[in-house]
Amino acid sequence: MKKTLYQILGVDPKAPKQDIEAAYNARVDELKFATLQDPNKLKMLQQSKEILSDPVQRATYDASISKPEAPPLSAAKDAPEPSFLQQWGKWIAAAVVLIGLFVLWPKRVATPPPPQPAKQIAAKPVEPVPQAVQPAAPINVAPPVTSVAPPADLRENPVMGEWSCVDAISGRTNKYNFQQDGILRIATGDGQVADYKYELSGKVLTLTNSKQASTLAVEELVARKMILNTGAEGRRLVCKR
Repeated sequence: MKKTLYQILGVDPKAPKQDIEAAYNARVDELKFATLQDPNKLKMLQQSKEILSDPVQRATYDASISKPEAPPLSAAKDAPEPSFLQQWGKWIAAAVVLIGLFVLWPKRVATPPPPQPAKQIAAKPVEPVPQAVQPAAPINVAPPVTSVAPPADLRENPVMGEWSCVDAISGRTNKYNFQQDGILRIATGDGQVADYKYELSGKVLTLTNSKQASTLAVEELVARKMILNTGAEGRRLVCKR
C-alpha cells in the first residue's frame, strides 16, 4: 500500500504544524548521516512538509485519502440459458414474413388492372377561361442574426461556476464551485464540503478561511479549462467544466 504524507514524515494525521516541521527536520538529519544518499527521499519529505503545512492543501489532501477503497467486485452470477423462443424467435418471425411474400406476390402480379373508361370526344373544343393572376406573396426576409455577448459577470469573473478538479498527486476528483458572492465551495467525492473566500487578481487566485490565506498561480484559464499551481513542487490542479 502506498504511504501517506503523514507516514513519510512519521507524524499523526492530527499533528499540528509545529510537529510537522519538527518531524521534517528530524528526517532530513537522518538522511544526512545515511550511508546511501537518496535524493528522492529528500524531495518527498519537502513535498510532504509543504502540503501538510498549508491549510487549504492539507484539507484537500485529507479529503482525498479519507475516501474508503471500493470493495472488490463479486464474481458475476452465471446468466440463465436463453429459451428456445429467445434464441430463434426473430428468425422464425422473419421466415413467416418471407413465406407470406412468396405466397401473396404471384396473386398480385396475376390480377389484371381494371379497365380504363373510354374518353369522350367533345363536339367543340371549349376554350379555357383565363385565370386572374394572383400577385406574388411578399417574401419575408429574416432579420440578420446578431451575436449575443456573454453576461457581464462572466466576463469580469471567468472562474465563476462549477469545475471538476483532479489532484496531480492523489488522482482524486473534487468539485470546486466559485460563486458570484466570492465564496468557493469545495465538495469531495465522499460528501465533505468546505467553504473559502476567493479573490482573482490577474494570474493570482487567493483563498482565505478563518485561519490562514493561500495563493495559487493560474497557469491556464480558458472557457472550459483551468490549471492551478499550488506552489508545492509544481503540484497542480487540472480543472474542467
